[in-house]
Amino acid sequence: MTSDDVKYTIERTLTPQMASPFIRAFDRIVGAREFTAGQAREVSGISALDRYTVQITNSVVDSTFPLVFTGLFIVPKDEAERLGRDFGQRPVGSGPFIFVSWSRDSSLLLKENPDYWEGRPYISALEFRIIPDPATLQAEFETGRLDFILLEDPTYRRYADDPQWKPYVVEVAELFTRHMGMNTTKSPLNDARVRQAINFAIDKATTVRTVLQDKAFVATGVFPPSLAAFDPSLRGYEYNPQRARELLAQAGFTSGFEMDLNGSSSPVAGRWLEVLQRYLADAGIRARIVQQDFGIMLDRAGKGELMTYVLSHGGGSNCVNYLGPFRSRNFGVAGNRMFYKNDRVDALMDEAERTFDPRRQIQLCQEAERLVVADAPWFFWNYNKAALVHQPNIHGIVGNPLELDWIQMHKVWIQPRR
Repeated sequence: MTSDDVKYTIERTLTPQMASPFIRAFDRIVGAREFTAGQAREVSGISALDRYTVQITNSVVDSTFPLVFTGLFIVPKDEAERLGRDFGQRPVGSGPFIFVSWSRDSSLLLKENPDYWEGRPYISALEFRIIPDPATLQAEFETGRLDFILLEDPTYRRYADDPQWKPYVVEVAELFTRHMGMNTTKSPLNDARVRQAINFAIDKATTVRTVLQDKAFVATGVFPPSLAAFDPSLRGYEYNPQRARELLAQAGFTSGFEMDLNGSSSPVAGRWLEVLQRYLADAGIRARIVQQDFGIMLDRAGKGELMTYVLSHGGGSNCVNYLGPFRSRNFGVAGNRMFYKNDRVDALMDEAERTFDPRRQIQLCQEAERLVVADAPWFFWNYNKAALVHQPNIHGIVGNPLELDWIQMHKVWIQPRR
């Protein structure tokens, strides 16, 4: 891997034809927008000083920018150009494992990379199997043909509550906050009292226990407990249907109101929406469930067409980026699908972005979070609990709050069965 590969990879990400979801992560590099618009042949702010040194010049002071590179996977320029569109089917990287084969909707096989910079992996090969049927997946695991499986809501308690398997369950509060976004430009959701009422109207603890099978943590705000900026003193909204009705009355909706409750077309999302609908009805809010393709829902929410949408947000470890959906500069598809605007929140986030002192940055983020919670552009529902279960002879699996299936597999080892 060389500096030319790094420069090539960033410019490849900034090429519109690649349709990369990370294009905005690099668009503030000097010359990036001109390159994306086809006005320049290269990004002027990226320079390969020598074979192993890259210099990047940003157009703004942004303390979070180095974190972008944790999600940048460098591709070899010569192989990517040689294979073209086939590169995605025959990937070449610099990680601990080497691609061997892929059978669509069936399996992916990797082998060890003996030259990996952190050292040779403990395991010689790694196979990922795709098994859509939960019963088959469970049977394959319990007969020892799978070394570990990720646990979904229906199967979590089967293993977490079983004394035989509980010691081998790995769980972590993922950096994802499940919520219902509310379009603050549409009446009556443009009234903060209505949005607060919705937060008081739903019994989060009960829904987590019954609908999500305890595979989540009740949310008190934006930040989950795995984030350094998590504020344990933030109480958020407790279940209080009487307070919900009082707030609706104050806002002029003594008889409640009607609204759409939007979610993806999956059966799981449908069950979530039905539970939310029942609680809202108890407070006088008549919600009509609308399910549609996930991508269509996101697109429509980004265009401001939807009153509400149920979604999970997160994936990042920095509080500034985590609060991105609440910055007015990110209206629409950039993340602020609530079209929420609070000048003080914007100012706090601008300062936090320029701050390189981690403690000060967290203080600013926590102050902004408190304002966001008070304004309630979200119904703050829960933080996802990611979980997996592994065989007793598997060692070295460590939960990753960014994404549980991002496991450092080169550090995992297998104890021979007796």
